[in-house]
Amino acid sequence: MLTFAPNPRYRIYTNRNSYLFLLEDLLLRKRSPEDRKEIEILEKELCSRFGTEYAVCVPQNRVGVYLTVKALIKPGQEVIMSPYTIVDITNMVISAGGRPVFADVDRQTCNISVAEVERLINSNTGAVLITHLHGLAAEAHRIKEICDRFNVPLIEDCAQAFGTKEQGKPVGAIGDAGVFSFGMYKNINTWLGGAVISNRQDVIEKIRTELASFAYPPLPYLLKKVKSGLFADIATNPLVFKLFTYWIFRFGFLNDIEFINKIVRIELDASRKDKLPESYKSQFVPFQARLALSQLDKIDRDSKVRIENGLTYYEGLKDIKELIIPPDRRDFSHIYTYFPIQYAKRDELLKFMMKHCRDVAAQHYHNNADLPAFKEFYRDCPNARHVSEELIFLPTYPRYSRSEVEKNIAVIRKYFGLN
Repeated sequence: MLTFAPNPRYRIYTNRNSYLFLLEDLLLRKRSPEDRKEIEILEKELCSRFGTEYAVCVPQNRVGVYLTVKALIKPGQEVIMSPYTIVDITNMVISAGGRPVFADVDRQTCNISVAEVERLINSNTGAVLITHLHGLAAEAHRIKEICDRFNVPLIEDCAQAFGTKEQGKPVGAIGDAGVFSFGMYKNINTWLGGAVISNRQDVIEKIRTELASFAYPPLPYLLKKVKSGLFADIATNPLVFKLFTYWIFRFGFLNDIEFINKIVRIELDASRKDKLPESYKSQFVPFQARLALSQLDKIDRDSKVRIENGLTYYEGLKDIKELIIPPDRRDFSHIYTYFPIQYAKRDELLKFMMKHCRDVAAQHYHNNADLPAFKEFYRDCPNARHVSEELIFLPTYPRYSRSEVEKNIAVIRKYFGLN
């Protein structure tokens, strides 16, 4: 069994500090809302890294999007955005008073189409919200030029792109504001949380004012998140995964057992929210800042490994005409958070790979433009529809060995009769 089981498709970024910092806060009673020194240090470090005047830590990336949109638009204005994103990003735009206008994506990159942004922008556009998906820069400079012509602010959702650069400039620092995630599965993990960076004092002041009304997170709320992470850590430990976890999920996937499959599926809730949920209104806390500060130095090193893994996939799959693969980038404009491939017979390929003892996954983001919850904002976005039905993630994380990457390539080539 140990010979044939693969490495897991993902591992969260944790180490002893991930658990010890919270324990230290509890034992030393350092959970005071007034103790912001470490948070302020992190915010200064972010300003230095991104070359911006201001940074503010937020409880979640999605809350950062909500606060930034609210700070930049007038109620009722349109916000041009990609339909291929998590449902809650659309909900945050609505909750902030905006009206989503879905601009279809580019098929190869899965990012918002520049041509669509230019076609849809008008006098009622309050902001353009772009997402740098899968660590791939979303042509922010070109979109910024369009926004500047119409005097419309540009917001960058960089939840999956901490460390990505475009034309040598960090994403998030190109538009009027950039929003980052420090969630459990991101390349900086503070269990949850994020940050907004900007050179606009007015935006940051509005965000800080609203954040001041948010509650300090209750201990059970934090412990629940850490407990979930501990479970993921144990389940994806290489020995545990190879002996037990993989075979359980492989059996569930190959036999369509829903209660097993939904454990690893995201986006189970596709409902609409018209106001920010009370549970989202919590503070970023000092132990999270210490966690983020302890991880900043490794970002570029880890990104280099991801890029190497991504380019290995690219070279091994570029001749397979049936696949759509991302562009070949070697300048940090794609840090390959995952290597996304698209194939019309996605489920067939996934089952073939599982049968050959590979652990890969479909991305389960919806095409928000097609969701019943957002029928008021429906637009026909065929590329986003195809991506939502065809996209497969291939692992690239730094603890994923090169030999595992090569095994994934070999099995995919075997599926297409190329080995």
